[in-house]
Amino acid sequence: MKAWLPTILVPLCPVFVAYADAPPAARNTLQDPFALPAPQPAPQPGARPSDEAIRAAVRATLEEMPETPMPATGQALGGGAYREFARQFSQAEKPHCMGPNPLKHQPPGFSTKNWNFGFTGIMALPFWGAAILRGKCNWTR
Repeated sequence: MKAWLPTILVPLCPVFVAYADAPPAARNTLQDPFALPAPQPAPQPGARPSDEAIRAAVRATLEEMPETPMPATGQALGGGAYREFARQFSQAEKPHCMGPNPLKHQPPGFSTKNWNFGFTGIMALPFWGAAILRGKCNWTR
């Protein structure tokens, strides 16, 4: 049986020896972008920046601001989406069984393959009873 370990390690020995004799790699003198910032000295309790430092900070902030404010175009906070949601929410609400539209979720009629039959008035009473039994309208409110 042939020894496989020496056949791999013997050709690699010059590489290991050359790596061991290599001079240390020069470190990058640039600052590490992931290094933590140097700790700042803690301010003294009750210490307040000088008036000149405050004035300089205010001036610098004002210089950063644009000369003219952004033009107001269109509506910033339109209520269209909220009104649409409120409309859909009110339409999904169950009506009162004695209210103006108790058969909103229980249509008073039926359909066949070719014909649609709709009932109104006193003929819709069975569908009103079905809406009450199925819970398609509310008695309590």
